[in-house]
Amino acid sequence: MNIYHTIKYVSQRNRLQVLLSHVFSQGGEVDIFHPNLDINYCPPTWFDRFKYKSFLFNPYYYKAAYELMNRTKADVIQCQVLYTAPAGYLLKRRFKKPLVLVQENVEYLKYRRFGAPAPLTYFLNKLEEASCRMADKIVAVSVVDKEFMREIYGLPEAKIEVIQHCADPEVFNYSEKGRHTVRRLYDLSPQELVLSFVGKLDTIPNTAAVRYIAGEIYPLVLAEHPRTTFLIIGQNYDHLLPYKKQRMIFTGFVSNRKDASPNLADYLSASDMVIVPLDSGSGTRVKILEAAACSRAIVSTEIGVEGLDFVEGTEILLSERVDEEFIGLVLGLVEDEARRKELGRQARQKVLSHYSWEGETAKYEGIYREIEGRGAATCLGKGHESPGYDL
Repeated sequence: MNIYHTIKYVSQRNRLQVLLSHVFSQGGEVDIFHPNLDINYCPPTWFDRFKYKSFLFNPYYYKAAYELMNRTKADVIQCQVLYTAPAGYLLKRRFKKPLVLVQENVEYLKYRRFGAPAPLTYFLNKLEEASCRMADKIVAVSVVDKEFMREIYGLPEAKIEVIQHCADPEVFNYSEKGRHTVRRLYDLSPQELVLSFVGKLDTIPNTAAVRYIAGEIYPLVLAEHPRTTFLIIGQNYDHLLPYKKQRMIFTGFVSNRKDASPNLADYLSASDMVIVPLDSGSGTRVKILEAAACSRAIVSTEIGVEGLDFVEGTEILLSERVDEEFIGLVLGLVEDEARRKELGRQARQKVLSHYSWEGETAKYEGIYREIEGRGAATCLGKGHESPGYDL
């Protein structure tokens, strides 16, 4: 959703030529329209089976990027995923335009925390360091990620701007109607307690989280509160079916579009609590922001909320790891409806006051002006009509 909202708001004041890939497409239609915006897709190819890593070596992607840049003569090259940075650098060299790299994660750190093989983490370390150094400006999604990049790669503070992930409070808002719709869909009574976990289920951290839920959290909660159901919300869950238990529902992909019915906000509204038992990963957990925007009580590990500014005990409940303390926090909230509601209310207020997509994405214009000030390129032209470019 970071890319979606960047496109949506940056295009309101800048001409934006966007190159997307079907690698992450959910099959939906383009639903952002603006006179300043032109959406382009790289043709689907055999390389797509390697998902986002294919951006490193897919010649059709490089060709599409070159053709788009050659046609539009954009003033800024903006890469939204680390693996697009080599293509962005080639465009920078060919067209003499500045490069902005948006770091959704500190990729090397993420895989090191996963316990990935040393050759892979070494490669990612070198790729990420080179990409950060060849970019004119880097965007991190949290202060935590910014400090990690400074420490690991020795980058100057001024080179990295923080533009945090947010949640759209108009889309993600508690809905009593949505709550009833989802509960009817799964034949859950109004008295049923529902605990939810949300995530793309083929990633290593989310796979581990589901295993924790099934093996450690579920048995203790059901032992004391047998009328509890766990909703595991997310796509690509087939490999997790051996962990499925009675009163555990794998929903599959759920759209977060406002016009979908039921959508993710409805599923969150149907939940009494959202749990985030993550023990690895990096970047900002957008799903926490979306749950908070829906006024849901949240129990998370500290690494699960890393990069977010929620007050422990008032807006969220935190445990250092998935252990007895984490399960105790969950059980305590199961038994305390009033505290669940208060935590949810405070969490939504934090989203409303600190996590606005429109306000955060406006910071890109400051980045473009800064690059212009260094003489690297013209980023904001007369009437704010100069084109930006997302790879």
